[in-house]
Amino acid sequence: MTAFGQFAGHLGLITVLIWVVGGYPLYLWGGQDLLLAGVAGCVICAVNTLAGGGIAIWAKGKDQKTFLKAVFGGMGIRLFIVLILFFIVMKLVKLHLFGLTLSLFLFYIVFQILEVRFFVGSQSGKSPVQEEI
Repeated sequence: MTAFGQFAGHLGLITVLIWVVGGYPLYLWGGQDLLLAGVAGCVICAVNTLAGGGIAIWAKGKDQKTFLKAVFGGMGIRLFIVLILFFIVMKLVKLHLFGLTLSLFLFYIVFQILEVRFFVGSQSGKSPVQEEI
């Protein structure tokens, strides 16, 4: 399996675990509107994180200057895209605002931890997916 495939699989596993543990309590607490806002935030952050993993894989064999431009420049561009998507979803879809904001924040934090583990593992030559959590 490719490095990106391992990263995507690990991201998918963590996402499923989060929703298995937290999906039903979230539904009971806030209803369908809150649950849909949480799913929207999760999808936006998952796509953002997959793009970051792809950029890291592309830049891995490049020189340090190119790698840093790709990673940090890509991070800034991706964060700006998340902001734009937040406002589009907020205005056009009319989801639960607190739920969307909180899910974006929480999933962004969790997925960034996974992305950093992936960067560190890909630089050290071992896959963080193969390590025990």
